[in-house]
Amino acid sequence: MMGLEYEHLSKEVHVMRKWEELISEFYEMINGEEKLVYQPIIEALVELDYTPMRKRTKGFILSFSNLAHNRVLARFGVREGSGKAFFGLRFSSCAKYSDKFAGVIRDRILSSNNRLAKCGKCGFCKGGKFVYTYTFPDGESKAACGAFVLEIPDVNLSDVNEIKGLIGEQHEYFMKNALYVPK
Repeated sequence: MMGLEYEHLSKEVHVMRKWEELISEFYEMINGEEKLVYQPIIEALVELDYTPMRKRTKGFILSFSNLAHNRVLARFGVREGSGKAFFGLRFSSCAKYSDKFAGVIRDRILSSNNRLAKCGKCGFCKGGKFVYTYTFPDGESKAACGAFVLEIPDVNLSDVNEIKGLIGEQHEYFMKNALYVPK
């Protein structure tokens, strides 16, 4: 009888933390195929101590940040009425990425909401320029502010490894430049 009592006491009772509940809620909102894509990305973020906070907006949006630097690295969500998941990533410190990600930067620069870089004026950059850069076919290079998460369209399983690599590289940059020094 004594052995059963010890066995019972040694079992850990797992109480879900709020951020785990938010992730579960997100998983319940998306289909199985989307979960196969987003779950390994979320797991990579959690392994690096990123936790989600629910953004107060229409729909369901989770912004993942790390308390060491308090910057959002990724965003997941489902827009009100759409039922389809979306994903955004901050990867402005990353040196290499596929054409898909370069296209996202190009589209941001060409959009009416381009937020072209005004380095040194907003106080956000730390450790060097913090920008997304795109070189157009004519050789002209433009930069968009790197302080923002860019939405990545049509994320699929073949993108997961690249995304995890970009997360690791951006995280390393954030941790290296984590100390915020106010003006």
